[in-house]
Formats: sequence, structure tokens, C-alpha cells
Amino acid sequence: MRADIERWNRKFADARPVDAPAGEAELVAVAGNLPAGGLALELACGRGAGALWLATLGYDVVALDGSINALRVCADAARREALPVFPVVMDLDHAVLPEGRFRMISIVRYLNRTLFPTLSDALAPGGMLFCKTFNRRHLEAQPRFNPDYLLQDGELPGLFPGLTEIASGNSGGASWFLGRF
Repeated sequence: MRADIERWNRKFADARPVDAPAGEAELVAVAGNLPAGGLALELACGRGAGALWLATLGYDVVALDGSINALRVCADAARREALPVFPVVMDLDHAVLPEGRFRMISIVRYLNRTLFPTLSDALAPGGMLFCKTFNRRHLEAQPRFNPDYLLQDGELPGLFPGLTEIASGNSGGASWFLGRF
């Protein structure tokens, strides 16, 4: 949706640089269980802190986002840190991904239920997927948040039926899931 991409470009027009690579706390806690190296995908990467963190673990990271302004910040940080992060502008509502290619996929604060089967298909055998996004409890802090982009309790693991759950949980107004193909 073009209007949505334009809104994100405005949001990131004056985005500050990423200070340092940073993974989500839940993913950092289980990092020792992640497959070693290879190609990773950070979906809806924004300024790229998560993509940069995955690169510090030895992955070559494709960083997808609809906002060219966010990806510029990501690309600048990748160059500055000399990390193998490859930003790609893509309308995520129409994402086409290669099947069986990624050893690791990470999605944080982005919910597109129709895209999730494509993500499962994009995992390489033995690959892992991490997803963390807002759930209904997020409305307590942000009552004007669009409920279409919130998970129901227990919904997240069911969105990836072909994956074996490694870990999952809820923290505050967010749910997370780590699964293996």
C-alpha cells in the first residue's frame, strides 16, 4: 500500500543513526541455539539494529523494508561497522522470497498474517524463525493502536504450523516465538 510506505518514509526521514547492533532480548537469550552463519533475513528491518546484530553473529543479512529512508540509515551503519548487511526496498504486502534459502529469519514489530506462509517456505532445512510483535495487551498502553495489527493470545505459534516451537512467550504487550524448520 503506497500510502503506508510514504508514511514510513516520513517517519524515517530524519531518523538518527543506529548506535550499535542490537537484538531483541528474547532472541539474544537463545542466540546459542541459532544455526551457525549463512544467509539471514530481517523483515521490516526499519533502521536495521536487528539486521546488524545478526551480522555480528556471522550471518550475511538481507534487510527488507518498504522505507528507503530507514534502509539508508541501515546501509550507513552497515558500512560504518563493516558488516555484511544488504538493504533491499520491498513492498512487504507483495513480498516474493526464494524458497528454502534463509538459515535465519527475524521479524520484529511487524504483523502481516498473509505473508507468514511465504516466510516459512523461505526457511532452509534446519533454519530458524524468530517473530516478536504486539498483542492485545498493547492496547492498554496504546489504546489508539490499530487492533488489526495485534495478536490474539496464543495466536503466534499457530501462524507457523510447519515449524517446531523452540521457545515462545509474552512480555508486556508483545508475544514472541522461535521455531525451527
